[in-house]
Parts: sequence; structure tokens; C-alpha cells
Amino acid sequence: MNYPPRVSLAHLPTPIHKLPRLSAEVGRDIYIWRDDLTGFVESGNKIRKLEFLLARALETGATRIVTSGALQSNHTRAASFAARRVGLKIALVVREPKEGRDPHAPPAGNFLLNRIAGADLHFVAYADYQAKGGIYAPFLEEVAEQYRRRGEKVFVIAEGGSMALGCFGYLAAVEEMRETWRTCGAGTDAPDALFFADGSGGTHAGLHLGFELHGLDPRRLFAVNICDTADYFQRRVGQLVEDAAREFNLPSRDRTLQILDGHVGEGFGVSTDDDYRFYIQLARQEGVLLDPSYTGKAFRGMLAELRKTPERFGRNILFLHTGGSFATFAYPERYVRLLAEG
Repeated sequence: MNYPPRVSLAHLPTPIHKLPRLSAEVGRDIYIWRDDLTGFVESGNKIRKLEFLLARALETGATRIVTSGALQSNHTRAASFAARRVGLKIALVVREPKEGRDPHAPPAGNFLLNRIAGADLHFVAYADYQAKGGIYAPFLEEVAEQYRRRGEKVFVIAEGGSMALGCFGYLAAVEEMRETWRTCGAGTDAPDALFFADGSGGTHAGLHLGFELHGLDPRRLFAVNICDTADYFQRRVGQLVEDAAREFNLPSRDRTLQILDGHVGEGFGVSTDDDYRFYIQLARQEGVLLDPSYTGKAFRGMLAELRKTPERFGRNILFLHTGGSFATFAYPERYVRLLAEG
């Protein structure tokens, strides 16, 4: 199909390879789709969406993009560096942690990288965010208007790039995935199940549309929500699929969404010591680094579901690694303590 205009930012195609030791342990052939390798500071799943969103921003004559995320947001970090690559300024609406932010603490992880990229930071207290319904939209518009009053032309990008146009990032990625899958040694045309994290919904919506477009069954898609509830994502992703299909006249009729609830744990971005021990174990077992907010919880959720009802998911399992490894460096004390335990 003819895709909307895009700018080339990601290092594509990303590889797919098997996790042999984990596969033997679980009794299923588990492969990993390495979208953590789409780049360096701009790596992860967000850069695929940003290829289309920044192309639109440039088309409109924008001078600045405004987007949003939490303190350790992977999206804001990728957006900061991608915007600089195409010559745009950037402002970020940053939601502070529930426990607040220590203004004297040195920045780390994605927050540090946003500072290095020179993003303008507009902090929103967690209580104020909740008072507005737990959405960024009103804060994004307020900040965007500040720059418009200064004479700048602003292009607003929703949280996570999860908007109709952003869905094309993973709609297009499905075609790439099929070609890469055929050469990864699995011996089939497509994986029996594709697992991934649901955070803002855009990756899920894009994959769903891409599966439909390329003749794959969307019921092979299994999202592990790492925040909110399954009901929320049924509404959120369903609306994104509907909006993108309508706006771009896409041949989409299936609205089956499979969201594996129950793996949020103690809350978004909150990992337990057992979680961190698992991230260390997988790094040593397979040389793969997961992040503590998205891929870590989604991967553990996938393994829990595979052990509970393996017949539901088939033999050949693919996990989409959506990146986020820089967040690891926001929690050095936690890792050092656990590593010291041996």
C-alpha cells in the first residue's frame, strides 16, 4: 500500500532471533524481535511512529514539537533526539512521580538524555495530572499555546505517539516482520503468537491494522498491559484502530483485541526485587536487557501466560522488544544492592 510521507530515522530492518536457553526451559520456541535496536538514543518502538509524525510536522512548517510522558519516558527521549535530527525544537510535558520529584537529585536515564538534547521541560504534579482525568491532552494544549503566543508554529504529538497517523509505524512494521521471520529459522510463515507491552496503545493498534492488511489473524496478537486495565485498553486501542481506519480509509473490520491483564504489579513503572532479579537473570541467560517499566513486565507476563495455558499460544512465540533500556540507568542503587546479594 502507499504509506503517508515518512522521514528515515530508524535502523531497519531489526533482527529476530531465538532465545535458545529460555526456549528449552519453557518448552516453547521463543523468539525476540529486536526493536530495541532501531537506533541508539532514538531507539525503541517510538521511532517507527515518529518517522511518520515528524514528516507531518515538517509538512505543516512546524518549528517545534510538543509531546509528553513520565519522568523516565522512552517516548520523550526518542522524540527529543529525533526532533533535533530533523531540525525541530522540542518541549516536553513531564508528569512527576506520585511520590514527587527531588529537584536537587541529579538527572538520570531518559530524564538526563532529555536534558542533554535541550528539551524544554514543563513539569506537571501527579495530583494535577490525576485531577485532569489522568490524561496529558489539556497540559499539552496549554504548553503548545504558550509557544504559539511567542510566534512559534507547534505540532503536538500525543503521549507515546499514539494517534491515528502514528499507527502507521507498526502497520508498516508488520510487512518487515514477516520478511525477517521467514529467515530467522522458525520454518513457518508467521509466529503463532506475538506478545508486546501495551502502554499508550499505538503500537497495539498499528500491529492490529498491519495484521489485517497483510492477511494475518489479529487474534495472534497478545498485549500485556503494564498500566491501567484491560477494559481501558479495549476502549483505547479500539478507538485508535477505528480512527486510523476511518482517516486513512484502511480495510479494517476486525475489532478482536486480546489483552492479558494481571501483570501490572504494584503500578506503572514500579518493579519489585523479584522483577529486577529476573532482568539480571535474562541478561546473563540470553544477553538481552529488559527495561523495568515496559518490556520487563510484558516479558514476565508472557512467560506467566505461557506456563499457565501453553496450548493457547502455539509453538512459535515472538516477543516484541520495544526498547527502553536507558531507564535501567535511573535505578543503579537497586541493581547494585541486588547484585551484591550474589
